[in-house]
Amino acid sequence: MVVQLNSNPNGIQKKPNNYGYAGKPVTETITNGFFTVDSHWIVRYWNRAAEILLKVPAAEIVGKNLWEKFAATISLNSSAAFNEMSPEEIALHFKTYWPEMAAKFDIIAYYCDNTLSVSFTKCNQSANSEYPEQQLKMLNELYKFVTEVTNDSLWEWNLRTNEIFWIDGGHKRAFGYQIENALIPQSFWESRLHPDDKVRVVTKLNQIITGGTAFVWEDEYRFQKANGDYAYVHDRGHIIYERDQASRMIGATQDISTRKSAEMNLLESERKLSLIARQTMNVVIITDSGGKITWVNNAFTRITEYEPQEVMGRKPGSFLQGKETNPTTVQYMRQKMNGKQPFECDIINYTKTGRKYWMHIQGQALLDEKGNCERYFAIETDITDKVLLENQLMQERGTRQREITDAVLTAQESERDDIGKELHDNLNQILGAAKLYIELAKRNVKKKEKIYLDESCNYIINVIEEIRKISKILIVPSVQVMRVSDNIKNLIVD
Repeated sequence: MVVQLNSNPNGIQKKPNNYGYAGKPVTETITNGFFTVDSHWIVRYWNRAAEILLKVPAAEIVGKNLWEKFAATISLNSSAAFNEMSPEEIALHFKTYWPEMAAKFDIIAYYCDNTLSVSFTKCNQSANSEYPEQQLKMLNELYKFVTEVTNDSLWEWNLRTNEIFWIDGGHKRAFGYQIENALIPQSFWESRLHPDDKVRVVTKLNQIITGGTAFVWEDEYRFQKANGDYAYVHDRGHIIYERDQASRMIGATQDISTRKSAEMNLLESERKLSLIARQTMNVVIITDSGGKITWVNNAFTRITEYEPQEVMGRKPGSFLQGKETNPTTVQYMRQKMNGKQPFECDIINYTKTGRKYWMHIQGQALLDEKGNCERYFAIETDITDKVLLENQLMQERGTRQREITDAVLTAQESERDDIGKELHDNLNQILGAAKLYIELAKRNVKKKEKIYLDESCNYIINVIEEIRKISKILIVPSVQVMRVSDNIKNLIVD
């Protein structure tokens, strides 16, 4: 498939005039001799330079057999080379010496459709001085049009004879054809068009020519090179009218294979990325440099409930954010985008029907070669289930922690209760009994010994009082687990 990138979709550009140019064909302006013969060696065309180089006027040679006219002039080597050209040979390039002309000639012969085109020049030929002013004027007029297009592979197209003149070896350099300053039939050019492009290109060209109003033909297509490979080319020609009829085009062909390959690779990468973006479970949003949506994927609609046509040209925050959206998070994203910096955060958004959900956003600015922001894209992951699960786990963890704390406190209070009861019931009883026995002993002793018993009794009373206080502290009230504030109050009362 060919991707066309013409700035004008019709490949047509109208201009007000031809700048007054209705000059001679290129074959009449070049210093190379040029002629064509048919399969019977009958001369069909003879240019002005051929007249000068071979000293034979066109009127005396056109329509006559080449060999009969030049039997004594053209060298045997040249004659043999021409006659030995096979139908499969596209071009022949050789040099030969013509004794009768006392000069060595550089010859390029091109054979196609039973027509042999020959371009020749003297190897030591200097610029022709027989008609320099006329030639210079015509060349200036010619190149005024040529410079409007390109300077790669120049050509002149005779729309009446359906012949194309390839100028100055550009096609040899770009496409490998050993043809220079020679006529080729239009059929040869058409045969080199890619089969998938041929109908489109030829149809458009015919429409432009027959339309009679366009002054520029322009198109892109694939052109077969001499080695069989195809090159992507951009062809552009200026149409010249004579008596309101398109008679010739002058233009140039550019090899744009490198650019086209880069464009196709980019398109393929974008196609793959688009396919991935459409199929991913994550939301993908692309905005322009102002933050307005230009593209969303299917996951966006699935999660937000908004159709693409509802959100194009709108800023995401204007309809996705709500009352529980954190303003600090919004400000953070805005600052990062203004600074053309990447960002990552979690945010609460709302669907079209008002359902709250949580999103994890990763945003990035896409910059051009000068560092200016062309667009933004964001990849968003729905983390609602994760957030709800984390909240549930936190609640459950808090409940379990309270249960553990209550259990520990209950166990501790139970242990303290047991200790308090043990101190109150057992030790106080033992000490109470000891105090009773001392009181009884005090009745039957002397006064001196009674002092010691009194002192011992006081100690036991003090111990009993301290144990009572400790047991009261340790023994928990009848309610199960008192609050800290209640325990503090009890301690203050005690």
